[in-house]
Parts: sequence; C-alpha cells; structure tokens
Amino acid sequence: MLTQNLSEFWENLYSDGKDYWDLKAPTPALLEFFKNKQCPAKAKKGSVLVTGAGRGHDAAAWAARGHDVVAVDFCPTAVDALDSLSRKTKNLKALDLDLFELSPKDAKKCGQLFDIVYDYCCFTAIHPGRRDELIEVWHKMLKPDGIVIAFFYPLMNGNTMQGPPHCTTEGELMARLDGIFDVAARIKPTGSVKAREGKEEIWLLKKTEE
Repeated sequence: MLTQNLSEFWENLYSDGKDYWDLKAPTPALLEFFKNKQCPAKAKKGSVLVTGAGRGHDAAAWAARGHDVVAVDFCPTAVDALDSLSRKTKNLKALDLDLFELSPKDAKKCGQLFDIVYDYCCFTAIHPGRRDELIEVWHKMLKPDGIVIAFFYPLMNGNTMQGPPHCTTEGELMARLDGIFDVAARIKPTGSVKAREGKEEIWLLKKTEE
C-alpha cells in the first residue's frame, strides 16, 4: 500500500485529478499575510525554503517579492511544474528531493541555510508519524535568527478529518515544538478559501534559545 512517504502516492493523486490542494494560484491567505502588520521584517527580504512546494504557486509569490527561493518536492508532476516555473521566474530554484533528505551541508541536498522556512500544509500532508522529523528539518535548515512561517490546516481542536491533510491541534503543536521553537505569533487569516475558513492558522516560529 502506498503512503505519503512515497512519491508514487502523490503522483497517483495528480494523475487522477485529485490534487485538490492545488488552487492554480498563490494561496489567498499567503497574499493576505504579506500585507499583515504582523508580517515580520524578514518576510520582506532574504532566502526562503518552501517545503512540499507542489506546482510552486506560493514559491513564485515569494520570488515575486524579491526573495531567493528554493522550492522542494519529490513528486514527478510537481517537480516538472517547478522546473518549468523556475525557468521563467527570477530568483526561483527547483529542487527534486525528498524533503527529509535536505541538508545545509550537502550541495546536492540544498547546501544552505535560510532566513525563512515556509510551510503550507506540508506538516499535515505528510505521514503523521514523521511530524517530529519535519520539525527537525525546519530547525536544521534555518539560520539562527531565522523564522518558520507555517500555515497549519486543518487545525481543528476536538474534531477529526480524514487525510491527507491530517488534522492537528493546538495541544499537539505546542508539545512537538516545545524546546525547539518558540511561537512568536499566531495569525488567523480572514481571506482563506471557503473550504478552509476557520480551520487554518499562521504560526510564526523562532528557534528556542539554548
């Protein structure tokens, strides 16, 4: 049985037209966030790592603001779209790689640290058993003074929803982040697409000082 750990799982969804997460444009809540007063200064410049980038609409939105963006995915359909997008988008680089293999020390596996790690639903899309691993990836790929900008959907305390994406809760997030990241801010979008209204939040995370 295929799981989210395998690129074939995602490729089958693309092939069957079940890529419902793809809005064919940048996420409205991200564009709203760019205008929010709580949008940190770092979100106006610097390097950005986009995990589980899909076809790259959000990655392109970051690049359009002047950021140097690396967009990572391992599904062939997504990678092909990212490659095409990178050829016509300044400051955007596509990386064909399982995000769990990212390394700031290996040039073939990215080879750099970032000012911003941007995660839109990647946390809830991956196999739930790998959530701690993903948080470790954020941490190792982020500069000491960097920031994670994570959109958590569906954030549904006390509710369930068959995934992917798999639900998360405030309690789970706080427990997993404890001692690794501090929550600098939480923002509730007002411009979410209808299906996601009231079910997503933007969390700004900074490395916990040792």
